[in-house]
This record gives sequence, C-alpha cells and structure tokens, in this order.
Amino acid sequence: MEQTATIKIAQQAFDHLAKGWATGDFQPYIDMLSDDVTFSLPVGKQRNQPFAYEGKQQIIARLRAWTEAGDRLTLSSPDRITSNNTTVTFEFESQGMINNQTFKGRNAISFDVKGCQISAVREYFGDIN
Repeated sequence: MEQTATIKIAQQAFDHLAKGWATGDFQPYIDMLSDDVTFSLPVGKQRNQPFAYEGKQQIIARLRAWTEAGDRLTLSSPDRITSNNTTVTFEFESQGMINNQTFKGRNAISFDVKGCQISAVREYFGDIN
C-alpha cells in the first residue's frame, strides 16, 4: 500500500479513537479494526509488565469497560506523525479521567494498516495508575 494511503487510513482510525475517548462511542473506531487485530500497551497499570489483547472481541470488551467506568480523554491533534508503508505512529497530548483519577500526558499510538483496516495497535500512554 502506498504510504499516503496508509497515513490516511491510520489518521481516520486516530480521529475515531479520539472521538470515542471524548464521547464514549467507540463504534466507528471498532469498525476499522480487523477481526484478528492485536493490541498492546507496553506500560501502564501493570508497571513495566506489558500486556496485550488478542482479537477484536477483547478490545471491544476493554473499550466498553472504559466507557462504562466513565473514563474520558481529550486527545490533541497529533503534532508528530511518522510512518512507513504499513505502520503509522502519532504523537499527541491527552488529558482527562482514567480510573477516577485525572490524567495528563504525552502519548504515542501506532497503527499497523492492512488493506483498509487496522491490524495492530500499540499505545504508549505513559504512567496510568
């Protein structure tokens, strides 16, 4: 896939994810995920114990749990984008509530693009308790 097409698809996924965090409606983002999508968060609640979700259903369950808990974030427009033909990484700021605590941080998220879908997501959200 051409790099500009990869960036366009990843940007759409980022925009849908940002809207999901702001509103609790992640469905447009979910619709962009492939059925075999993988998700990993190298740091966070587990403190240097990376974890991953295998498959779309586990990711959907996690997104619903965030929504039901009232977790909300505002993601800034990315201020740095790096890419190749298959992966796009966005760097941005976010702030809001996670686990009933305020959160503000500098973040990065990478999307692997396969066809018109997201096949892998890696989030780097810093220090989430």
